[in-house]
Amino acid sequence: MITSEKSLYTLNSSIWRGGFSECRYLINRQVSKNYCCDDPVLEMEQFLQGAGLAPAETAGMLTAARVTDAGRCEAEDSGIRVSTIVTAGLSNPARAGSRRERHSLFPGTINTIVIVEAAMTDSAMVNAVITATEAKTAALQDLRVQAGDGEGTATGTTTDAIIIAATQTGRTCQYAGTATLLGHMIGRTVYEAAYSSAQRNLNYWRERNAGQ
Repeated sequence: MITSEKSLYTLNSSIWRGGFSECRYLINRQVSKNYCCDDPVLEMEQFLQGAGLAPAETAGMLTAARVTDAGRCEAEDSGIRVSTIVTAGLSNPARAGSRRERHSLFPGTINTIVIVEAAMTDSAMVNAVITATEAKTAALQDLRVQAGDGEGTATGTTTDAIIIAATQTGRTCQYAGTATLLGHMIGRTVYEAAYSSAQRNLNYWRERNAGQ
């Protein structure tokens, strides 16, 4: 959980407080690999209330990945600071554009949280999602993580989620593509954090399988 004294402007792709919002709490909640719920939104609300968190001020994600293996990376340049945390579970790597039938796919999650100490426009927030996704995919490519059925390198997993959170203070950023300072920082930090977490996950499964 990440806590901010002041509200952060967030763009969230996950189930709780999705879309654009203002939140003080960002959570990446670990659940069982067998987690199954007919109403995950209601269940998440009940969880937040039980944890003493204000649901209306919380952007939340779910993952069955080992959150203890999270990758972290920070960068600071010219008045902008970017902090990124990634949790990568690779039990279900997938490739966007797959020819596999949809019913053969099942949940598997790489969750990304990017916190930007700067002011971001809505278009910059959306642009940041693109840049972060490209960086995550680049990390999987360099780790040679393969999608199922010999389709090639994975681009992610089937239920990846992302939160972009900006303090809306200091320098204003209208863009976040890879040629911009902010985009370069997001790309670098997401790549490093994703690579680190994914590598830990791969090592975990190698060691576990070797012990069987």
